[in-house]
Amino acid sequence: MSTSLNNQNSISRAGYDHSMKRYLRSFLFWFTNLIPFSRFKRASLYRWLGVDIEPGVVRLGTIRMDTLHPEDVHIGAGTAIANGCILLTHFYDPQILDEHAFYRGDLYIGRQCYIGSNVVFTKPVKVGDGVVIGAGSVVTKNIPPYEIWAGVPARCICKRYDDSKGFPIIQNFRPR
Repeated sequence: MSTSLNNQNSISRAGYDHSMKRYLRSFLFWFTNLIPFSRFKRASLYRWLGVDIEPGVVRLGTIRMDTLHPEDVHIGAGTAIANGCILLTHFYDPQILDEHAFYRGDLYIGRQCYIGSNVVFTKPVKVGDGVVIGAGSVVTKNIPPYEIWAGVPARCICKRYDDSKGFPIIQNFRPR
């Protein structure tokens, strides 16, 4: 096994499921994005399809969820996910060329997060509480709590709170 897979404990080899249940679940995920449901109804449908969503999710837009392993996606309470996001929990490791296998892991999105539109999660990562991810970002590594990330690949732009006092950071603030 490569060194990149040894560093993350929750990574395992993805299984192949060719049953009718998988195809039905893929159709239902597609259907939930096609019909304009309310944000709470969409969250309850995702919960019914196997996604671990805490009660109190603020908004789930029309997102593309991993249909192979939806049980590996965990979304915290108070989180808002905008339209067009892609949440993947399986990936292909190019460092292991002799196996040609997909690997899977858990995708954790913390509480009170805001994820902008068209954000792509390409690997199983852990997003801390209170994180803001800018639109169009590609998340490839773990994000600590209360930070603002953006870019391709996503990187830290600034922190939301001052470490010493716990108050929001307001930089270059000019009263009118």
